[in-house]
Amino acid sequence: MSASEEEHQPNTERCCERGGGRGGGRGRGGVLEPAVLASVAAGGTHGYDLIRQVEAITGGAMIADPGGVYRVLRRLEEDGLVVSSWVESEAGPQRREYDITDDGRDALRAWAQQLSDRARVFQAIADAAGAAAATESKE
Repeated sequence: MSASEEEHQPNTERCCERGGGRGGGRGRGGVLEPAVLASVAAGGTHGYDLIRQVEAITGGAMIADPGGVYRVLRRLEEDGLVVSSWVESEAGPQRREYDITDDGRDALRAWAQQLSDRARVFQAIADAAGAAAATESKE
């Protein structure tokens, strides 16, 4: 396969299955991508709606940086997990709106499983730490 053919091949890996990068990879260690994708799937259509939805999903625990959200959206679109289109706005300039693809829904299911598994591990560690901290020292 030539280099130009490789450039145009779709990426068949799911985001949460990839490694590398800062923080253990896009899906491993990071939560912004699945939070943004979940927001798109829940009906968020444009960037600032998605930022508000990420904050709502996390109960305000995650305040998403607009620049980071737009970088994630571009990456998700490059990976074929979302599609976007320019839409005329009645009250201002055009805006880019996003929709999830079938591949995006598959990735979101994989992320949901991976995040649930991670939550169980963190809960087990929290339980063990709490139990260990509650025991009397032998000094």
